[in-house]
Amino acid sequence: MNEETLNKRYQRERQARRSAEIILEQKSLELFQRNQELEDFKENLEKQILERTHEAEKAKTEAHAANQAKSEFLANMSHAIRTPLTAIIGFAEVLLQHRLSREESAEYLTTIINGGRHLTTLLSEILDISKIENQKLELETIRFNLPNLLHDIEQIYLFNCKKEQLDFALIIDSVIPEWIVADPTRLKQVIHNLLSNAIKFTKTGTISLHVKFIISSSTLQIEVIDTGEGIASDKQALIFEYFRQADSSITRNFGGTGLGLFITKSMVELMGGVVELESTLGKGSRFCVTIVCQKYEGECDSILNRNILASKPLVTPSLVGNILLVEDTEVNQQLIIFNLERTGARVDLAVNGLEGLQKALAIQYDLVLMDIQMPVMDGKEAMKSLLQLGISTPIYALTANVMPSDIQEYAAIGFTGALSKPLELENLYAVLSQHLSVCDDTDNNEPQGTQLFISDPKLSRLFYTELAKQHTEITKNIRNLDYASLIKAVHIIKGSAGSFGYDDLTHLAADSLLLLRQKQYVQGVQHCTKLNQKVAEVLNEHND
Repeated sequence: MNEETLNKRYQRERQARRSAEIILEQKSLELFQRNQELEDFKENLEKQILERTHEAEKAKTEAHAANQAKSEFLANMSHAIRTPLTAIIGFAEVLLQHRLSREESAEYLTTIINGGRHLTTLLSEILDISKIENQKLELETIRFNLPNLLHDIEQIYLFNCKKEQLDFALIIDSVIPEWIVADPTRLKQVIHNLLSNAIKFTKTGTISLHVKFIISSSTLQIEVIDTGEGIASDKQALIFEYFRQADSSITRNFGGTGLGLFITKSMVELMGGVVELESTLGKGSRFCVTIVCQKYEGECDSILNRNILASKPLVTPSLVGNILLVEDTEVNQQLIIFNLERTGARVDLAVNGLEGLQKALAIQYDLVLMDIQMPVMDGKEAMKSLLQLGISTPIYALTANVMPSDIQEYAAIGFTGALSKPLELENLYAVLSQHLSVCDDTDNNEPQGTQLFISDPKLSRLFYTELAKQHTEITKNIRNLDYASLIKAVHIIKGSAGSFGYDDLTHLAADSLLLLRQKQYVQGVQHCTKLNQKVAEVLNEHND
């Protein structure tokens, strides 16, 4: 083998060795990187395991606490339900099995009724919790008289505090609106929850309700201040939680389920407000809530000696035009015609939707005012038929059913708009002025309130006759549990009572209708019974 051949072999072997070294170097580097990645992965995995373990332990602790809270709640609820049930069943058996004096029977019956009302309150709280959990708690945004609502609350808690030997004061800290647009039912519930809570934890001293209106933010501020037990600072956040009270001994000592403040906070937040708490052990507590009002009007600085129906002066317009009124209730027919004819308009009457349809086809009207609940054909069916027949006359729903969902439905059907019962003359005149011609006659331009108080003898007699009829209907329908007929009778009272000065009947009827339509029949019947008792008082006063 010559030298050249050996040199070539050497070069090949050297090149092969160098390539092998490079490959080995690369593999060593890859192995190092893989080992480093494994180390990083191991470290990261251990960290994740620690984090997951911590999270699992935290979730386990929270789940245990939640289960414990629910268990306590169920135990408290069971106790809260069984206690009145024991009294209800026990005293009912005594009444059934023994002959008792009239006084004893009345006392036991009162206990049974109070127990039933307590159970109704518990049921309402549970239903509210269910709605809050499912995000189905809805607001009914309507225009209502704020001083009137506060006056009703004042009367209730003057009595309730007197029973507990406590002083009560309602203090208006600023000028407040006469009328606001919000949810009166939920607002009352919030105030009732806070005041009831204050009474429960106050043995001696004073409970005060402070009301203030902040114009810049259209905000109603309500404060409930008591001189009661107070709440420790580390427990204050707990009382607004689901199923929680500041201390498990509270239920034993004071009763309750631990739902009231959670429901209150949820409702206030739904109304665009907040709840604040200041409390000192042994000295008392201050709860402050704010409610955002969509609209407001009028002014009031005291709920004493005020004219509830007063509002800004309104001039009756002088108009020319033809109006078709479709209304089945006689007292409402006369009342609405009375208001319409004061403007100078000419009014035709139809007593049901079918007759209204026939008249609207035969005569050209400037405006149609249509009731919704009527026999033969209701207002919604009549509206659909008029649209199908090409009638383009402006048609307004004139009804006591004016919840937001109702108004949306009327608009979807094709109504031009909606007007409420009892009549609000400001809105009625605005609609009339929009669709009828203005007359230069100034003799009819007389100032009056936005809601008319009817004193005409003929209309008043008709009103009391109709009220007596509906009183009988409500009594019969409560006895028969005929909810559809009960709704109809209460609806008639809601639509007319306010125009004759009986705002309390209108409010009771509105609350009753809301409960019945939500199928809360137990509470609905209770409200209807209260309404019927008030109707009886009105009729007795009238007859005297």
